[in-house]
Amino acid sequence: MMDNKTRNQLKSLAAINAAIDESWEEILLIQKEMDSHYHDKKYITALNDLKQKVIHYRYQKVKICVILYDKIEALEDEQEKRLLKYRYIRGYRWEDIADKMGYSVRQVFNIHKSALQ
Repeated sequence: MMDNKTRNQLKSLAAINAAIDESWEEILLIQKEMDSHYHDKKYITALNDLKQKVIHYRYQKVKICVILYDKIEALEDEQEKRLLKYRYIRGYRWEDIADKMGYSVRQVFNIHKSALQ
């Protein structure tokens, strides 16, 4: 059974993965705009700010992953381990996890629920 602290860390990790994805998308948009505004310091500054945010999010992710990896490995059920690693360590979407594991999304949710209990 996972304690509340571990569950909260898992939720934080999911949020961090989403933040990294969103920040990366913003960086790509800004880089496209810089092609026509490459001399504009505000674009360069905004891009550097976003890059720093991504670095921060990735650092936070690594810190949490180090803690959670051993907790996930301590589980007995191999499916639960695999699912939790896909979701929280690798940041996969539920649909991608279902495809990778050969289950429906509903089955993945059930395995996830079981793993957290």
